[in-house]
Amino acid sequence: MASKILSRRLTGLAVAMTACLSSPIFAPTIANADDLTVARLHAQPGLTGPSVRAARFSPDGSMITILRGREDNARQLDLWSYDIETGEASMLVSSTDLVGEVELSEEEKNRRERQRIYDAGIISYAWDRQGEKIMFPLGGDIFIYDLASKTPTQITQTDSFETDPKFSPNGRYISFVRDDELYVHDIQTSTEHVLTSGADGTVRNAVSEFVAQEELDRNTGYWWSPMSDRLVFTQIDETPVPIAERTDINADGVVTIRQRYPFAGANNVAIKLGIVAPTKDAPIWIDLGDNPDIYVADVYWGTGGKTIYVARLTRDQKRLDLLSVDPKTGDSSIVLSETSDVWVNLGLGLRRLKDGGFLWSSERSGYQHIYRYDADGNVLGSITGDKGIVTDIDCVDQENEVIYYTGWDDSALERHVFAKPFAGPAKRLTSVEGWHGASFSSGCRRYIQTSSTDTQPRQTSVHSNDGAFKFWLSENDVSDKSHPYHQFMASHQAWEYGQLKADDGQMLDYKILKPKGLKRRQKAPAIIFVYGGPHAQRVRKGFGNLFEQMLVDKGYVVMRLDNRGAGNRGTAFEFPLYKNMGGPETRDQALGARWLGEQSFVDKDRIGVYGWSYGGYMTLHMLLQNPELYAGGVSGAPVTDWKLYDTAYTERYMGDPERDADAYEKSAPLTHVENLEDPLLIIHGMADDNVVFQNTVKLIDALQKGGKTFDLMTYPGEKHGFRKRTSRAHRDQLIVDFFDRTLAEKD
Repeated sequence: MASKILSRRLTGLAVAMTACLSSPIFAPTIANADDLTVARLHAQPGLTGPSVRAARFSPDGSMITILRGREDNARQLDLWSYDIETGEASMLVSSTDLVGEVELSEEEKNRRERQRIYDAGIISYAWDRQGEKIMFPLGGDIFIYDLASKTPTQITQTDSFETDPKFSPNGRYISFVRDDELYVHDIQTSTEHVLTSGADGTVRNAVSEFVAQEELDRNTGYWWSPMSDRLVFTQIDETPVPIAERTDINADGVVTIRQRYPFAGANNVAIKLGIVAPTKDAPIWIDLGDNPDIYVADVYWGTGGKTIYVARLTRDQKRLDLLSVDPKTGDSSIVLSETSDVWVNLGLGLRRLKDGGFLWSSERSGYQHIYRYDADGNVLGSITGDKGIVTDIDCVDQENEVIYYTGWDDSALERHVFAKPFAGPAKRLTSVEGWHGASFSSGCRRYIQTSSTDTQPRQTSVHSNDGAFKFWLSENDVSDKSHPYHQFMASHQAWEYGQLKADDGQMLDYKILKPKGLKRRQKAPAIIFVYGGPHAQRVRKGFGNLFEQMLVDKGYVVMRLDNRGAGNRGTAFEFPLYKNMGGPETRDQALGARWLGEQSFVDKDRIGVYGWSYGGYMTLHMLLQNPELYAGGVSGAPVTDWKLYDTAYTERYMGDPERDADAYEKSAPLTHVENLEDPLLIIHGMADDNVVFQNTVKLIDALQKGGKTFDLMTYPGEKHGFRKRTSRAHRDQLIVDFFDRTLAEKD
């Protein structure tokens, strides 16, 4: 056989590969006690320090609640609180005290995969607006923690998984989805009833379909009115979506799963929107227009619940309409439209204003900014001007007419928090160079700030709305000798940044890490980490991937470059990928590789490349289109044929598979397999339901038919994002061993 299946020769693999290396650049795996190793990267406590997640103010602002991982298991989350006045922390709920280990349903596994949730325990929670209760799902049921009695109460206790729980705005009800129907639990009477009907396995109520979760960032299928008197819900019919048989290969056996997967060009779900009262009236159906082949991007309630707004996206994603809906009749009309000859990015959604108007984000200038509209949908102007890009709307202080947002003004490499009067100049609230975010209290009086730099993992602090520091939630100071990463700071390297000019004149950001102690005229091997997909950004000033730092400890130079298509740089930078994926990105990465090979400290004959998902796709293109630039590559979970990926993502960037067949063929790495010259390692989870394993099967088949030699490692039971620590550690060690072997200095 042309392929070399690595699983048959794993025993002693690291020893065998390391023993053959003689270059002084390659130290043993543990050169000294302060060098990182794969084993330490995946051990506890986590090297990046205490995990503080989902930090939120209580409605009255007197308390902050967080989800905190445990010292012995950072992925087991418990619910904690901080007193604003004293700064004292206390655990409110221990996740393991309430529920033992629970086997997730297949639906819940898929839902968490779509949302990239890899934690256990209490993974989400919500305050009621009255500040009296905290609600959280755990083990498939729903619990309420009462602040007055300091006790948790179990609300549901069924064999089914209750998902997507929410408080009604008035605090009387808890809503949730069970078995594809929408339920409400009346807290006052301790009774529940179902609001929808008709779920039968293919018809599903109040849930978001696969592509809405995976590609449109819509993880819910229902929305409460601000007056708590009605809910909008989705009803999806999956009957039109083709069934794909996916084989999940696990250590315990093989399971064939019949999954409805909307491959590019295939039918999507049929979707309806209904309006129902929490007392279960018959639903009123919303008029979504004459064309049923659409996406519902999101739903918003207007001021006082007098209007429902629906963001309706065309199948080709070149037009986004905001519909105004009468809640009494379901009648709709178009308020505004965003159009493009290429594609429309969805933006930041709608924020209602007390005067009946709203805020809306748009890229009509080529860069994302926030615009103000009146109640009739007339644009009143840009709030944030035209400098930089807005990435998040954090809080709107309507009393003082100030908007707080996150974005950048001078450099796309950084992200900062800003305060901007509706009329007046913006003020940057964050001063330290790096990557910042904010979560505001009610009324925008205070905010919780997250920050990281190249040399400091994420810190969490509390500030007043003028940016003044109040106190730490997690200082996470690596200079503290007790910090788990402190001993490794001696070898930690800060990134060096620069720009290269692409063939269309666009400037490409890159960053590079160099090993310490490189002697004059000494040339090191290098690894390019690549993602490359549209609307993603990988070059930025924040604490990076410690796997890369470990490679630097071992003597490798590491580089990242954001090619055209990357996010947060405007539409002119993104749009060259349209019907052209695998083209501009590969040329940009080749430009980076050539530049890297010209550096005095890099051996141009020992440059490798590694990427996952779209990065795996890019790795293949880079090796196949420019084999002379690379000495080997690792392709993780790659797309190899865009017809095997989902409708919403693929058609947005590549068009229709039938009308644009030439573009699809040109974009597929499979068309270039005859060019493979370099060592290639392919990695894929065998239960991947995102980039389905069939992509790798097609690649293997093409390589074998072409007589090409390659390495392969598959992981039973793993999806697109590996959940098991042992799998992640095994994968990373495999990658290290592959590069140690293929990038070794030649005699």
